[in-house]
Order: sequence, then C-alpha cells, then structure tokens
Amino acid sequence: MIDTICHPGLQLLLQLPKLEQRVSIFVLGWQKDLFLLTNLPYLNEKPVKLKSEDNCIIRFLKGDDAYGFQTSIISVQFFPAPLIFFKYPAHVDKIPFRKSKRFKLNIPAKLLNPLNVQTYDAEVSDISESGCRIKIMDLEEDFFAAGSRLYLTFNILEKGIEADCVLRNARKLDDALFLGMEFSSISKTNRETIAAFIDMLTHVISSP
Repeated sequence: MIDTICHPGLQLLLQLPKLEQRVSIFVLGWQKDLFLLTNLPYLNEKPVKLKSEDNCIIRFLKGDDAYGFQTSIISVQFFPAPLIFFKYPAHVDKIPFRKSKRFKLNIPAKLLNPLNVQTYDAEVSDISESGCRIKIMDLEEDFFAAGSRLYLTFNILEKGIEADCVLRNARKLDDALFLGMEFSSISKTNRETIAAFIDMLTHVISSP
C-alpha cells in the first residue's frame, strides 16, 4: 500500500519507544516488500541514535486522512549520506484526520508567515473546532512546506479570531491554493467562539 499513497519527499513522523517525542523524516524511496528508505533524523544537531531491529511507529498525513504503521529498522548508514532502511510495512492503517465536521463558508482572513513576516490575503473556506481550510489565490502548491507554522486571523460572530496553525497539506485547484490548517495554539475564548459558530451552523442546517 505504501507504493500507492507515498511519494518521495513525503513527511513522516517517526516514534520510537525510547523517544518521548516524534521526529520528522522524509521518504526518499522504497522497494516494494523489501524496504522503505528515509533520511536519518537529527535532534539538537546530533543524529538520533538508532540501531538495527529497533521497533517503531510511523505516521503521516495524505489529504484529509492520517495513516500509520508499525515497522522496524533494517539498517542505518552514514555514507554516502545519513539514511535509514525500514522494513517494508505489511499493513498500513487509515484513520480520518478530521476531528470534527467541517462547514463550508467564505470568510476573509489574513495569513502571516512569521519566517519572512509576510502577510497574505486569504479566505476561510471551511472550518471545524480543530482546524480550517484556507484559500489563497495565485500561489504555487509548494509555496508553503508541510509542517510550517503560520498565524491566522479572521472574524466570526463579530469577534476577531487569532490562531497559531500548523500546515498539514496543500492542494492547488485552478488558480487557488488550498491549505489544510490545524489549530496548534488558540485561546479558550476563541475556541469557544468557533464552537458556538459551528453549533449555530448545525442548528441552521438541521432546522426544517
């Protein structure tokens, strides 16, 4: 299944029992039924200590779905580049990524990239309590990297909403770039405002 849903450059999250945190790695290639090849992750500018037969869990996002599988390390090498060969997974589990129902809408927004302090005119095209989808015109699909930290502002119910977000996926459709965003840091008040807004939409949609 990996060969049908993965692509070189896809970001993965690697979790090992001995690590308290997940580390990012990227798909470099694979040979079906034999191995999955990725880069070797670094923490604090030092390579993560891994060895053959270490068991691990790998998770990744594709579109609006989350996937995960268990595997083990075949080998780690440093020449000609720091690489990991994982055992090709026998089974990949698929879990819907969306934590709550989304509602389509059209709300003007501003998106700030803190890396270059550049602001973009955007539009919230759908929203849930856990995240939203942003529409920006005339940007290429690879303009933002998956995992980017972005700052979003918009108004609902006559209240300003501010949220730190993590970019989970990007998709180009016609002249628009759609960004799947997860709220990573948002105030309790703003979260309650979004929940109330969604409750209102639910009531309107379900009313006869």
